[in-house]
Amino acid sequence: MNEAGKIKPVISNKPYSVPIEMRPLWRICLILISIVSLSGEKRYLSVKKVNMLVWMLIRKKRWREYEDYLHERVLDIPLVSVDTATFKAVEFALAKDFILLKDGRLHVTESGLEVYQLVTDNEIMLEELWFLRKVGKKLSDRKVKEISGGLL
Repeated sequence: MNEAGKIKPVISNKPYSVPIEMRPLWRICLILISIVSLSGEKRYLSVKKVNMLVWMLIRKKRWREYEDYLHERVLDIPLVSVDTATFKAVEFALAKDFILLKDGRLHVTESGLEVYQLVTDNEIMLEELWFLRKVGKKLSDRKVKEISGGLL
């Protein structure tokens, strides 16, 4: 191979920040606040519902669209898709014992409740908690099926 065809890698010590949407701990907290704030005493939600809620929570600019659909002010089904980063966060949360997976449901453990308590005590994710209070209960199993087309 001639010199012109070689690729020379460049390595930099410059820090590269990872966008918040890609940080597993941030997504784990979204998972925990979704489950705890919507499930009441039972402390679990279906994997499908959690995936949809996290998808919606990280797309703040579309909250009005989701709210309108869930409150049945519009009939157009909003785009919600599978997010592999959320599934990775679920795997991390399972490994750290923040949640348990049983019968297609994510259950919050005592450790997960402690993380949730840290989030709420320190007034973190206030907008996300507000959004969940406003529309979370409207995301019924029927709505999950409509939005996913039965796929998620």
